[in-house]
Amino acid sequence: MYFLTGGRGTQSGLYHVTYAEPIPAAGNEKFPSADAAEARKLRQQLERFHGHQDSKATEFAWPYLNHSDRWIRYAARIAIESQPVSDWKDRALNETKTEGALAALLALARLGDKETQAELLKALGKFPLDTLNEEQKLEKLRVIEVSLARQGRPSDDLVKLATEKPDRHFPATTRA
Repeated sequence: MYFLTGGRGTQSGLYHVTYAEPIPAAGNEKFPSADAAEARKLRQQLERFHGHQDSKATEFAWPYLNHSDRWIRYAARIAIESQPVSDWKDRALNETKTEGALAALLALARLGDKETQAELLKALGKFPLDTLNEEQKLEKLRVIEVSLARQGRPSDDLVKLATEKPDRHFPATTRA
C-alpha cells in the first residue's frame, strides 16, 4: 500500500507499507477459531427469532442477554424485542444481572409505552453508575436517552433523580 502525506506548504512524504507475515489459509485450524465458529452459530440461532413472534424465543434468548460477546447480546435483545412486550416486561424490570438487565431495559425503552417509563427508570436505579464499568455506564445512559426520546419527558421527580446522579460523572475522564 502506498500513501502520501503533506501538502499546502508542509513537508510531504511517500510511504510504502507492506505486511511481512503470511496470510493464514481458510483451512487453517486457527482461522477462524472454534470459539468464533460457535459464537457465529449461536448468533444465527438467535437471529432466527428476529422479526416474528415465537413462543420459545424469550426463554431461549434471555440467558444470552448476559453473554460476554456484545453481538450475541444484541441478537438476543432483538429476538426478545420481536415478541410481545407483555410477555417479557416484568422479567426485564426484575432482572438482577447487570448486562442482562441493561439489555432488557433498553428493549423496554425501545418498545414500552409511556406508562412503563417510571418503572423502567426506577429499575435502572438498581445499577448505580459508580458500580458499572465504562461500557455498562454508556449502556445505562443509552437506556435513559432512548426512554426520553421514545417515551417523552418523565415526571419532575424522575427527571431530578435521573440527572442528579449522572451529573457527578461529568466531565468524564474518557472520550466515550
